Amino acid sequence: MKEHFLSFAAAILLAVPAFSQGSDALPFTRVDRNPVTSAFAGGGAAHNGTAAYSAFSGAAMLPFYIGSMDAGLSFQRWAPGFAPSSNFSIGAAWKFLPKMGVSLGYTLENEAPYEVFPAPGEPSGTFYPKNHVVAFGAGFGLGERFSIGLNVRYAREVVMVNRIYGGVAADLFGAFQPFPALRITAGLANLGTNVTSGNHSSSQPASVLAAADWSPALAPDHVLHVMADLNVYLAGDYSATAALEYSWAQMLFVRAGYRLASETCVIPSHLALGLGVRFAGFRADLSYLTASPIIGNTLNIGLGYSF
Repeated sequence: MKEHFLSFAAAILLAVPAFSQGSDALPFTRVDRNPVTSAFAGGGAAHNGTAAYSAFSGAAMLPFYIGSMDAGLSFQRWAPGFAPSSNFSIGAAWKFLPKMGVSLGYTLENEAPYEVFPAPGEPSGTFYPKNHVVAFGAGFGLGERFSIGLNVRYAREVVMVNRIYGGVAADLFGAFQPFPALRITAGLANLGTNVTSGNHSSSQPASVLAAADWSPALAPDHVLHVMADLNVYLAGDYSATAALEYSWAQMLFVRAGYRLASETCVIPSHLALGLGVRFAGFRADLSYLTASPIIGNTLNIGLGYSF
């Protein structure tokens, strides 16, 4: 199985020169809606602690999720000091076989309203831009250690009454778990259709992603996850993320992550902090982004239930 995974990862990396990308279209599709992984600064692609929002990311982790069902609802106040938006997301995953699962997700993003002026000095009202993302994911286990995952989503951006853009994108990932404490995943993220505006066509912010999650053995009630993610965008940008999660008795979670990104990357460099509590299947999670003039003070709060 290890040889199969390495072949898959090599094929993904060799595919990079075959694609090109202009300015990013529908950039909001790369915003992390998950209140857990957003505390990893958008990393944690190989983390299997939650599955509710896996329709928005690599569904290859679904076969390694330890539960059967996971659902979540989140509110995100994105970039309040720069380009504020209020985002509501809902997601659910169902692992109906030991090595097979599906997930669904929806996001409504409300951007800052603005006055409409059909003629100079004559405002006709206020327009409220809205973005929508509908996502589906499926993960399939191949033996005990290998899995593949596919995500498909449709994004729609309503900039003005007569200016609406949309596009379809997909993620294709493979994952390898050589032993229970280590998971590795790699694949293509957000590879989709071009979006046309007038005579200009832009592609969506696609990337090649590789990630690892290592859980060194500690005391039974103390679990540590050490995570690293690398994104190489097809437009030439990059991001690297390092993150930690400490949990006590699977009830209390403390999270942190830092993302280092190139200057024009769709999601900039930032620091993320987070907390989570879980009891009797119910959970509450919070993440806070800082150390960025663009997305600093972003807050994400979520509630969920799993079994």
